Amino acid sequence: MDSGGLLRCELEVLPHVPTNFIWPKEYLVDAQHELQAPVVDLYGFLRGENEATKHAAKLISEACLKHGFFQVINHGVDPHLIRQAHDQMDTFFKLPIHRKLSVHKTPGSMWGYSGAHAHRFSSQLPWKETLSFPYHDNTLEPVVTNYFKSTIGEDFEQTG
Repeated sequence: MDSGGLLRCELEVLPHVPTNFIWPKEYLVDAQHELQAPVVDLYGFLRGENEATKHAAKLISEACLKHGFFQVINHGVDPHLIRQAHDQMDTFFKLPIHRKLSVHKTPGSMWGYSGAHAHRFSSQLPWKETLSFPYHDNTLEPVVTNYFKSTIGEDFEQTG
């Protein structure tokens, strides 16, 4: 925030990449190897196979502890639905920065847009954007759809 209390975005259009986003080469040499997402195959789990379930749980635990993320395969989600979700998110993240900032994550809130997360780091910043939104599993209410319509607008109903 600037001295007037206005949110300043770290992702404003810049003529170059800010130096605090550039990592030293010695950290990048092994990055591709270190960032290989562990793969968790859910085929056996979805078929109710006890050993496959234990193995998947072990892989997920190890991946979360060691990497913080993992890739899931054979999860049963329709590839067409996945493509639609990617397309919807691309639509949001390609919006002009002022439009994304209109739904910025406010202090104390878990939901909204956040860019770069520069406030969390002192040097070598990760350059990323996130959009967090609510979801409730045990309700018939269209929580996600309502969130998108009420925060971003009616044209984002399909995103929900």
